[in-house]
Amino acid sequence: MIDFIRGIVAEKELTMASLEANGVGYELLITLSTYEKLPPVGEEAKLFTHFHVREDTQKLYGFLTRAEREIFRQLIGVSSIGPKTAIGILSKISPEDLVKCLALGDPSRLTKIPGVGAKTAERLILELRGKLTTGSFETGEAAGDMPGGRPRAAARDAGREAGEALLALGYNEKQVTRAIERVRQVAGDKEMPVEEWIRKALQVI
Repeated sequence: MIDFIRGIVAEKELTMASLEANGVGYELLITLSTYEKLPPVGEEAKLFTHFHVREDTQKLYGFLTRAEREIFRQLIGVSSIGPKTAIGILSKISPEDLVKCLALGDPSRLTKIPGVGAKTAERLILELRGKLTTGSFETGEAAGDMPGGRPRAAARDAGREAGEALLALGYNEKQVTRAIERVRQVAGDKEMPVEEWIRKALQVI
């Protein structure tokens, strides 16, 4: 299995990039966010890959981060969600924002994505809610544990991320700060995923 390809950007378009590595050109289907962050043609880039095989086709997908690739794989695991739809979703929403939408259980943001109707949005929430958290994904190249066995993701401030999600929903800063602080006092040192922070904060806003 090819984990990633590092090579020179030979060509790039909104939905495709070609990397030349050791004299071989690899055509990869990409998201819009990956396209926007790719360096110019002629410069070196690294893309994490997913090789998708069906009876009638074989396609290679490229992602700038492991996080984007991992959530792509989770998306295509949902019934009726194929690679094309998954790429479309990730072209319109970041992995972090998608996880927050799922945690809140609100399909309204998802239905704004072309190709995602109400039923598809509800299916995404039903099948992925609770399985994914922002702490599940490393946004950099390397995933793993911190010294002492403590996951890097667990070291993130989930309360802060939950607060940002609530602000995005329209709650004012005073409400959010007070709610997050109350949840933090109750939780103490207990580690909770972002969606749990959000649920508890909504109970006290």
